[in-house]
Amino acid sequence: MDEEQIRVFVRKPYKREFKMSDHNTCWLCQNSSELRESHIIPDCIFRLIRDESLAQRFYELHDKTDSIIQDGPKEYLLCGSCEQKISQYEKYFKEAIHFSRHGVKISHNDRVAIIDNLDYKKTKLFFLSLLWRMSISSLPQFQIVRADDSEDIIRGMIEREEPGKSSEFSVSGIIPLINQKMQEEWTTTAFMSRRPQAIVYRIVIGGILYSISTASQNCAYPAELLLNDSGRWIMPLTDISRIPFLWEYICQHFNK
Repeated sequence: MDEEQIRVFVRKPYKREFKMSDHNTCWLCQNSSELRESHIIPDCIFRLIRDESLAQRFYELHDKTDSIIQDGPKEYLLCGSCEQKISQYEKYFKEAIHFSRHGVKISHNDRVAIIDNLDYKKTKLFFLSLLWRMSISSLPQFQIVRADDSEDIIRGMIEREEPGKSSEFSVSGIIPLINQKMQEEWTTTAFMSRRPQAIVYRIVIGGILYSISTASQNCAYPAELLLNDSGRWIMPLTDISRIPFLWEYICQHFNK
């Protein structure tokens, strides 16, 4: 784990200035175009953790320091058309997973959360676009994320709107609990985990820890726990102390 690059974003109150890129070719469609400033971690995710009572601001926690900010990391990467294409997946993800819209039903017991009627294509393309943006980003907080040979494969899947099989660039989710509660106001940048067949990037989004594989075929996770085309996604509920790398990070940075 390269903890110097990890950011944790939590609710509360910086404007960060970004320079226009000289690169005028859209990274997704490869056409020459005026580029838009794209959020690497989608803006809709940060809306989950903004606090209206604090002028829509939140904290960035990094290396035992706090910064008051009101926006997430962004960079000139996409043309307007591609930005709009990806934003539809972001919108669906937020509304389906966090607000149970679009016919999605979420139930849970003391061991797992079960998400039913989920649109596999839209959800998988959201995660592919997230991994791809983190990989191509030049920003220091995403330096550890590199899909390497898979980068162009993922780009093609997003452009063609092909989510692939559940075992291709597999995605799984765990819900960490603190004092038996989900922490929806937490989001992080990526942690890296090396596996025999692939590098897996783990990222907390809206209180859920997702694992995204860089392998085009990876069956390291039980099939029922993978995001899949059945419409049902099962996520274990786990006390955060049982997730060693995340608990270690929390203890080091927040003295818990």
